Amino acid sequence: MSSAPEIYDVAIVGAGPAGSASAIHLARAGWRVALVDRGTFPRHKPCAEYLSPAAEPLLRDLGVLDQIAATRPGRLKGFRIYAPDGTYFQGDFAATKDTAGASLFETGLSVTRYHLDHALVQAARAAGAEVREGWRLAQLHYDAVTTQRTLVPVGDAAPITARLVLAADGLHSTIAKRLGLQRESRMRKIALVAHLRGIADLSEYGEMHVAGRRYVGLAPLEPHGTGDLCNVALVVDEARDAQALAGRPQEFLLAALATFPKLKDRIAQVTVARQTLATSHLCVHARRLSAAGVLLVGDAAGYYDPFTGEGIYRALHGAQIATTVAHAALTARDTSAAFLARYDRRYHAALRGKHQIEQIIQLAVQVPPLMNHISAIMRRRKHMADTIVAVTGDFRPPWAVLNPAYLLRLVM
Repeated sequence: MSSAPEIYDVAIVGAGPAGSASAIHLARAGWRVALVDRGTFPRHKPCAEYLSPAAEPLLRDLGVLDQIAATRPGRLKGFRIYAPDGTYFQGDFAATKDTAGASLFETGLSVTRYHLDHALVQAARAAGAEVREGWRLAQLHYDAVTTQRTLVPVGDAAPITARLVLAADGLHSTIAKRLGLQRESRMRKIALVAHLRGIADLSEYGEMHVAGRRYVGLAPLEPHGTGDLCNVALVVDEARDAQALAGRPQEFLLAALATFPKLKDRIAQVTVARQTLATSHLCVHARRLSAAGVLLVGDAAGYYDPFTGEGIYRALHGAQIATTVAHAALTARDTSAAFLARYDRRYHAALRGKHQIEQIIQLAVQVPPLMNHISAIMRRRKHMADTIVAVTGDFRPPWAVLNPAYLLRLVM
């Protein structure tokens, strides 16, 4: 006689930062957690691989900061933003002080997803989550009587039944699409990401270069002075560039770097340390972040603008919000859509304002004279540059920028 199928409290699909962080929080709280991913770890992932300064305390809380520090990641003091005319302004994290005059944060982290995601998966397993790698979702069923959802995998692996499902399966979330929770943005972008060596004059600052309505980010992945491995993430317009890069992403990336005024003379000795990875349809919106028995976390909850580079922080912070609601729902034995809708409200309240800043930045990127003008203003008013870097670094609120005084100074 066969035994009854195992029922988990939570099944999490996707073991990136959002999924693994959620698994750690929920397993620590005593819930039975299954964490599945189609990949096997460690693995590479197309990502800018920059963590804003506010992510570091979250990594410490998750218990992985020491393991990540042991990989000797890059430490970034701030960012230099290069306008289409070749001028740049610099924002420093350490310039933002607390009431006692001490810097709130000194640096951000630049760490590969190969190391970051592996550390988080290991921590989830150590916390008690059951981790299944190489596991691909085929079907998702809902039982209205038991209010449980069953994940049916591709192949002959056993299905997973859980009281609550967290969809952390990324930008093009299978679960979000099947439940009708996600829609694509009209803004269509493609990101090409590589690890390169030999870029001249790298420093302790990350770089963003804007030209030709494209932008590229540079994040040195090794401590300054010890090596020159650099993450290079190029974002292009899908309608304009998709045909030209089809089948040749690496060649396209290297050629595109030469179109940026302050990069073209620095790449003569470049070598490719890791092949170029590509991801398309970068910008998606979530109609809702929850449904009966389901929460969307990480990029599955929506992704708009890779320029500001806070995606990993957003994943980790969003996991905190999701697991707080999940814990309450499981405790109350209520995973209804009405109960879980409080996650939508809390998530949007936490991130309100950042989306508006992303829209402003995208406007500047698409209008070169405006970007040149902003660069000139920021060079003259360093405190404004420090403020925008602190906001995108997630340790000052969006309202530090989204106020009439700041915006007026930005255009005058």
